[in-house]
Amino acid sequence: MQPKAVLALLATAFGAIQGVQARGEFSRSCTNYYIENNNFLRATCKNASGGQVNSALNLNACIGIASTSLVCRANGNYAANGCRACLIRTGAYMLCGCPGGNKIADLDECVANRNGLLACA
Repeated sequence: MQPKAVLALLATAFGAIQGVQARGEFSRSCTNYYIENNNFLRATCKNASGGQVNSALNLNACIGIASTSLVCRANGNYAANGCRACLIRTGAYMLCGCPGGNKIADLDECVANRNGLLACA
């Protein structure tokens, strides 16, 4: 087995043991999530010891505007670039009214739970 494959397998196993997603897919280990004030994601997330942590993340740090959708982008500043009235629509999808029309972001692609704290993936 290649060393990279072994490392990837170990990282996956470690994440599974912890019960916390290491990258993206925050909704698998977080509950009660919602958007506050257009750009703050709030959630209650599991940490590595099995506890629950209330966490918040400014999504401007993780999401930007593309021509047809919202995309994962470091310091994307979607809200500062005109997106308004953002809310969780279905599952972990965020819908916003943006310049050019409504746009959607899959928060599971852009947001991770890192030991109970929301972070950009």
